[in-house]
Amino acid sequence: MTRARILCLFLILTGSCLTAAAATAQYSFTWEFADQGAVNDFFVLEDFVGTFTNTAAVTDSFEVTLVKDMPAAWQATICEGPVCYPPFITVHTFILGPGEATNLDFAITAVNDAGQGTSTATVRSLSDPGVTATNAFRVISTGLDLLFVDADGSGNETFHTAALDASGRTYGVWSRNVMGKLAPAELAAFGTIVWATGQTAGGLADDDRTDLADFVSAGGDLYLNGPDLAYDYCAPASPLYSPAAALWFQTVLGVGIAADNAVSTTAVGLAGDPVVAGLNLTVSGGDGAPVNGAPDVLTTTPASVVSMNYGTGQPAAVYSVYGEGRTYFSGFGFEGIDGAGARAQMMTAVVDWLTSEVVAVADDLPSSPGSGLQVRPNPFNPQTSILFAVGGDTAARVEVVVFDIRGRAVRRLFDGPLLPGPQQVIWNGRDDRGRNLGSGVYLARVLVGSEMRAVKMTLAK
Repeated sequence: MTRARILCLFLILTGSCLTAAAATAQYSFTWEFADQGAVNDFFVLEDFVGTFTNTAAVTDSFEVTLVKDMPAAWQATICEGPVCYPPFITVHTFILGPGEATNLDFAITAVNDAGQGTSTATVRSLSDPGVTATNAFRVISTGLDLLFVDADGSGNETFHTAALDASGRTYGVWSRNVMGKLAPAELAAFGTIVWATGQTAGGLADDDRTDLADFVSAGGDLYLNGPDLAYDYCAPASPLYSPAAALWFQTVLGVGIAADNAVSTTAVGLAGDPVVAGLNLTVSGGDGAPVNGAPDVLTTTPASVVSMNYGTGQPAAVYSVYGEGRTYFSGFGFEGIDGAGARAQMMTAVVDWLTSEVVAVADDLPSSPGSGLQVRPNPFNPQTSILFAVGGDTAARVEVVVFDIRGRAVRRLFDGPLLPGPQQVIWNGRDDRGRNLGSGVYLARVLVGSEMRAVKMTLAK
């Protein structure tokens, strides 16, 4: 892991007019650890290593209590000194002399069920129970539909998580200000990321932008939002502005800043937009958060397309393609949308579009899937495109499913209506739980209306 985050809790009991003798009776400790969060595959033990020091001038006894919030099959343990205790032991006491230190570690192992787990540890002095500290350690497993990154920590993340719940997608929540920076490998464990900066200045640091550019370029999909985010990084008058940051927004997201205040309280999906066509939002707070006092007016690039306009007709949201992945960006904070139903509609529409992995393509494919079904490249690694056409002059129901050599469905890539014309479905070699599949021959089955065709493809690692 590349994160180097240190939290030091220095707890000391003080009194008035302390004498030298009284000062030696104080009870205090430090608790240092390098990490609080991780993304892991199943059956991988994540050990959060810490150092606990009795900083008092007298010997003290300490009690650590562990509270677990995780899927039932997951394991969480306490390790102190040379001993790691069984998962059923959730309370442990130890003694340290003045200035003496010991390791105090907390391990989490994801087992079977995709999700996230938290071990909340509380340590208190038994000599003075008022000297106490609590910290939480979190693991998010692979196998989830997406990752939600809360880069704000204000409590407004609940507007996002409630909408994600309504979308029916499985997800993990990464709290940026508690769990630290996501490593590139942790980002790559997910196909889709929803990243909300909220009103926190610097919610998208330089290294975050670098890693997200690599993530999207390699085929990941990103929904990024935050009030004033485009202004913060693209407007020369902003203290966060830099040419590199503005270039990142233009290159990866396809956006720039036209004005720092749209002077509008509504955002409307454009007619025919593949993401949010016809969706009408009030973005001035309401039962949401009052964060959109001055929503950003966006500009576009040749690689991006306006998805929503403000009531003034100016661009409010944009989607784009960068490398093998796609991005969706709004000039207003998602948490500022009024109405739980409207927030759920917006989140579901954007996530459905990002995860559908279907895009219209300019190609000379025949109008029938029979002779036009192709896979490029083939063999492939890490991803390939399944190319076909929807014929006729009206939308048709399309289903794209990947099967393994035994005939088992391993990934449902798309199921829904598509307009006539050439289409491209991207497969990244993962199954429906987000796990990387092994090398071998797979079958892509495409159903367009009542006509079905299939093509073999080889994943070579």
